[in-house]
Amino acid sequence: MQTTALLSAIRQLAYEKGIPQEKLIEILKEAISNSYKKKYKTTPEVQIQLSKDNIKILIQKEVVKDPENNPLKIPIKKALKINKGVKEGEKIFVEIDEDDFGRTEALIARQLLIQKIRELETKLSLDELQAHLKDLLQGTIRKRDEKGFVLVEFEKSIGILPPNLQTKGEGYFVGKKMKFLVLNISTEKGTVLGILSRKSPLLVRRLLEKEYNEIAEGNIEILDISRQAGYKTKVLLKSKIPSLDPISTILGPKNYRIQPIINELNGERIDIIVYSDDPKTLIIRSLGNVRILNIELDTTNKIAKIVVPDEQLSQTIGKEGANAKLAASITKWKIDIKPESYLRKKTQEEQKSIFEATTTEEEENINIKDVDWKLIGNLNKNN
Repeated sequence: MQTTALLSAIRQLAYEKGIPQEKLIEILKEAISNSYKKKYKTTPEVQIQLSKDNIKILIQKEVVKDPENNPLKIPIKKALKINKGVKEGEKIFVEIDEDDFGRTEALIARQLLIQKIRELETKLSLDELQAHLKDLLQGTIRKRDEKGFVLVEFEKSIGILPPNLQTKGEGYFVGKKMKFLVLNISTEKGTVLGILSRKSPLLVRRLLEKEYNEIAEGNIEILDISRQAGYKTKVLLKSKIPSLDPISTILGPKNYRIQPIINELNGERIDIIVYSDDPKTLIIRSLGNVRILNIELDTTNKIAKIVVPDEQLSQTIGKEGANAKLAASITKWKIDIKPESYLRKKTQEEQKSIFEATTTEEEENINIKDVDWKLIGNLNKNN
């Protein structure tokens, strides 16, 4: 057998597929053993000896006087050349040659080897995705189809970022490395795929948990996160240690500590809000760095009526009402914002300006029937 070529193929597979070399050797042993079983209805013991420059495949044979063309038996005269002390009826391991392992056996072994490698790849892929389900996984963008689906390659698996789970304004360029939230796992058409998100508030939570020991250890607790992906995220925090200030801890000097997360989110603004049992204080904090002239609470309908200076109205409301909606989401209060000039115009007809919580829930059972499956097949072939 061309053992040098076989050894080279095993090492290449181990490198390209990320499968341990020892596991490939076990698969090869099983494939060779099963190829004999298919043809001769018996399963021999197989040994594989690996050295730096060579690989030896040995098969167990019974020592007999006349093997009668049985490939799993060896004549005593030939066996004595391998082991001088061997006797008839005993079994020894013999390096297989072309007489033992012909074209038919080689084809059967090859088919079984390919099948086993595919099964192992599927298992490794599923294991990697399950280990990171609802968590972050860094991958490389490989392709994007005409419908907007982004194909991402991880170490042992692949994932799909659907258009509705992408962040507006982010550039998903081929070759770019990013962190993705593994939102769900699909096994449609027998292909294991991670359903990814760059839009979820959970993405921000996981980034914070991994960046800050204070959060990971539970000294600062994330109570809630409200997000409009690509624009702004509001994070509600509570310190369990009185001397530990959440704002200075998370932001750091000149926003140094929060900067890696802002970079990962491509410049998305992050507002840190410290929890308060007092609804007025919490609502004021949630609106950010604006001047509140007056705030009244309608506890029956859970509406906060707020007055701000005219020049800060747009800042308070935010782009398309996003700042006010995120504040409503994080506080669980409806927020009614009026400019100061409105109060002076008693005859002016009242206008609706109540901002309610915006939903941040995502559909996890993504329908991926529109995915270009050829795109995925081509990626697998390239690998």
